[in-house]
Amino acid sequence: MKVLIVAGGTGGHILPALVLAKEVKTRNIGQVLFVASSRKHDRSMISDKGLNFTTLPIIALQSKGIFAVLNFFIRLFIGTIKSAFILLKFKPDAVVGFGGYVSGPIVLLASVSGARTIIHEQNVYPGKANRILARFVNKIAISFPEAKDFLKGFESKIIFSGNPLREGLKRDDRTNPADSFNVLVIGGSQGAHKLNTIVPEAISLIEKDTRSMLNFTHISGKNDFEEVKNFYNKIGIKNRVFSFTDHMARLYNECDFVISRAGAMTVSELFTLGIPAVLVPYPYALGHQKLNAMVLEKIGLGILLEEKNMTSCVMRDAILKLMDRNVLSDMASRAKNIDKPDACKILIKELYK
Repeated sequence: MKVLIVAGGTGGHILPALVLAKEVKTRNIGQVLFVASSRKHDRSMISDKGLNFTTLPIIALQSKGIFAVLNFFIRLFIGTIKSAFILLKFKPDAVVGFGGYVSGPIVLLASVSGARTIIHEQNVYPGKANRILARFVNKIAISFPEAKDFLKGFESKIIFSGNPLREGLKRDDRTNPADSFNVLVIGGSQGAHKLNTIVPEAISLIEKDTRSMLNFTHISGKNDFEEVKNFYNKIGIKNRVFSFTDHMARLYNECDFVISRAGAMTVSELFTLGIPAVLVPYPYALGHQKLNAMVLEKIGLGILLEEKNMTSCVMRDAILKLMDRNVLSDMASRAKNIDKPDACKILIKELYK
């Protein structure tokens, strides 16, 4: 079987697509071709994964200016022509699109070529490309049951697959000292400037004796690395600061709770592992992240803080609330009995159909 997997634009689209591609290859199910955008960020995420891949020049519409619109349509036209050549040359039996503008033309063309087509939506609120493609594909895989509310009319196509998650995720049963709390701060692959500033400021407002109980691991991104590191050292907080890390599975296992944006992959991982979290959705993503965060808030695993209301005092109070073993235990228990599907297993089963 030949499987074409397409994703691009953000790590949230590409990471789960890479997980599925690796699973198909590991199980020796068939030949895999990965298609991404030609952006440097996309290529760097894929190039060392041992996958056959190619790129399309399609990008998101950056603005409504005439040159940006013209550039978008020229790239879309060229990308559509290249998509047709890729399909003619590779002749896939199945095509799986994980979102982003790059997935549009190739999944659409595949749907009329006779290949089995599946789109996977990582967020609660589907992206624009997937909303358009929903009417043309064979199946729509969703990560959260709540996504059904935004895909009216396509219920017969929907399967609840969950999100393909990175390898090695686990949550060991262990008892941390009652007077010590390991906190993991995640701003996404590029870091989050708001979290990088507000979290250290919030900690500085906590009384010194209480503050000494905290151990912070902070993924800051490249731009704020030095500033975050220096601030933690200045206020005497035990810390590890990384601009980026490939060891998320280990960091998740070490932490007591997480402070993070609410990207689809992060929310899915927190939900699967049952890790309590303070979630600060990115406010400029059409509300996608707020809807993701509301999933954890609804079951009692997350505290949702909106950035427009964010102050260092609000963040301090959220941190203090989670510095209670009984609170953490109660929050973690909320996710234990909720269905957590094996996304790769479900998607591969759909490929065989």
